[in-house]
Amino acid sequence: MITPKCHTSLRARIGKIVLIFSILLVSFYTTMLAMLYQWGLADATHGVVWQEAHLFKQAYAKDPNAPLPNTRSLKGFIGEENLPASVLQWFPPHKWENWGPDEEGMLYRFQKNEGSESHYHLLISRLPKTGKRFFIFYNITVADEIAAKVWHKFKILAFVGGILVVTMLVVFRATIGRSLKPITSLSRWIENLDQKHPPNDLPNDIQADEIGQMAGSLYNALLRIHQYNERERKFLRNASHELRTPIAIIRNAMDVLEHKRKIGNDDIDCLLQRIRRAGDTMKSVTEAILWLAVEDYAVPSSENTDIRRLINEIIDANKNLNNGKSVAVNTQLDAIESRDLQSALAHIVLDNLIRNAFQHCTDGEICIKAIGPSTLEIINPHHAYSEADKHQNIAEAIATGSFGLGLALVKTITERQGWKFEFNMGQEQATAMVAF
Repeated sequence: MITPKCHTSLRARIGKIVLIFSILLVSFYTTMLAMLYQWGLADATHGVVWQEAHLFKQAYAKDPNAPLPNTRSLKGFIGEENLPASVLQWFPPHKWENWGPDEEGMLYRFQKNEGSESHYHLLISRLPKTGKRFFIFYNITVADEIAAKVWHKFKILAFVGGILVVTMLVVFRATIGRSLKPITSLSRWIENLDQKHPPNDLPNDIQADEIGQMAGSLYNALLRIHQYNERERKFLRNASHELRTPIAIIRNAMDVLEHKRKIGNDDIDCLLQRIRRAGDTMKSVTEAILWLAVEDYAVPSSENTDIRRLINEIIDANKNLNNGKSVAVNTQLDAIESRDLQSALAHIVLDNLIRNAFQHCTDGEICIKAIGPSTLEIINPHHAYSEADKHQNIAEAIATGSFGLGLALVKTITERQGWKFEFNMGQEQATAMVAF
């Protein structure tokens, strides 16, 4: 597994972006405040000049001898020849003399003086019905002390903005830390995953948000992958378990065939039938195991099954398991009847029950008895299970395979087919019952 190296954390990268953006934002709004101050001052002075011009034009229309505006900071002039040199030095004629006959406008100049700053305005308009230009010169001088007070306010605003940025960064850092904590928990949870077991429950600090949705999707995907792997593992385990007997039968039959060929004995029909039956059994068992392992695999087809003949074939195929032991097999199968069922599945169930009895019987007589038309009981009088096995929970031990893969497979098949299966174990005797 390749794990990318983390040179810079996501939290640090987001923090840098927020810091840069916050500084730019505060700088922008501080600059905008200064510009708004300048624009507001200019609009205020321009409004005063335009208002004076409007009032004078109204008065001049009624009385051509109306007095021109004349205050310490605002003065009016009719005709450019009447502009004094003190005005022309700030607004020379080449700046405005080429204007059109009806063109109006405001000129502005600024000068920084020692201890003050001066703002000069010249409004140029035209008097109606005279063809003459009308000028209003407006001068405002602001002392540095007053300007300093204004800039002091801007400094306070910038300082407050800086504090807000720092506060925002602290809050944002804490928020990012809390937001990324589920990701850290999720990463640790992924690192602790064990492919042999289903995924553990998600960490408790993962909430039902976008991260929670992603974690839930990841959990479901991992659970599906585990279930797929588990089915594959069971398929391989069951296939290996169930195919051992027919493979052994084929090998033994091949050995006998080879021996008969060497001695010139051509009586091999019985052996060929055994090989054919073993081949058919392998095919049926493989399909049945695929049905157990693959969800959408078709269920094996039903057919009229001679259960008695099937039991006898299984006993004959597994009788070698009792070699070397004082074990006898007593069959009472008169009550059993043929039924329509999946013969491949019935073969797996009966083969595992009979083989399990043969393998775990130390001595005595194994009784295989039909107790109904479709019910079979297999009694092992002296089983070889350990003391620890006897004290286990029977159902749990069968489900987990503690009593062997065969019984676990029988339990799975009978549950899916709706057949009845019971397994009881005493100090000496073990009894299995199956009803189709």
